[in-house]
Amino acid sequence: MPNGSLNELLHRKTEYPEVAWPLRFRILHEIALGVNYLHNMNPPLLHHDLKTQNILLDNEFHVKIADFGLSKWRLMSLSQSRSSKSAPEGGTIIYMPPENYEPGQKSRASVKHDIYSYAIIMWEVLSRKQPFEEVTNPLQIMYSVSQGHRPETDEESLPFDIPHRAVMLSLIEAGWAQNPDERPSFLKCLIELEPVLKTFEEITFLEAVMQLKKTKLRSASSTVPLHDKKMELSLSVSLNRGPQEESCGSSLQPPKSGGSPGTSRSLSAPQDSEPSSRRSQDCTQHQQLVNHSWDSNVSAARRAAPCSLAAVNPLSAGGHAGFMPLSI
Repeated sequence: MPNGSLNELLHRKTEYPEVAWPLRFRILHEIALGVNYLHNMNPPLLHHDLKTQNILLDNEFHVKIADFGLSKWRLMSLSQSRSSKSAPEGGTIIYMPPENYEPGQKSRASVKHDIYSYAIIMWEVLSRKQPFEEVTNPLQIMYSVSQGHRPETDEESLPFDIPHRAVMLSLIEAGWAQNPDERPSFLKCLIELEPVLKTFEEITFLEAVMQLKKTKLRSASSTVPLHDKKMELSLSVSLNRGPQEESCGSSLQPPKSGGSPGTSRSLSAPQDSEPSSRRSQDCTQHQQLVNHSWDSNVSAARRAAPCSLAAVNPLSAGGHAGFMPLSI
């Protein structure tokens, strides 16, 4: 998606230093709309893997809910108890309700799975923090949640200046209730969220989107000059290290050349340690050196041609390395 996931929007604070409140509430409202639609299908489709990584954002930062692989599995096994005893992955355990930690639980409680995940997402959107970020062991998270602990809702995590804080906090605490039967439906969440959205004018949503686009563009453009400099430096180093065409006045370093079919002859290149007078030999001496290794069938006119730029021909017609004159 053009704007990645909700997780990126919330936690890439260098790229998105500010996320306006109207847009945050619109995102939460659209998530509730999408999941409520799934739950009202016949039969109901349960997502069961809601998390900020699966909430994708299009070009205008509208919500697209992704990753329905687990939801299909839930639909097919709705009447069956869980048989897998493997521990859930650490990245998803944060959004999983405590009743799903143990296999063999009745599926009746599973219809409240998504609302628990949504409550964690609401907290994450309002705080722009990772839930249980101080805990690294998933088993510790599972134990803490099973004992009734949840992410902090104090002023440090959810500042008092959050718009409609009381309404949102009430929804969050009801959504992650320990008892699944006490959790509200997504329809109830929508009824609570719609009046909140109506307090913002439509222009505020557009302004929030435009501000994010400008911030993202500015963040991206600030990295381009450094990237270009690195490319330029890399290209320069590659060119300096690559093979170079040698002129007659420079040191000639010929490889092995083919003298006749079945024989080869090696020409040693002058070294930098040799006197400068030897490196400055004239064109005639170099031409004679090269011509000495050429095949006897080369015409006299070619051998007598004035010295020009010489390019290394990796394989001559006889299968040996040689030189190929270039016309300029």
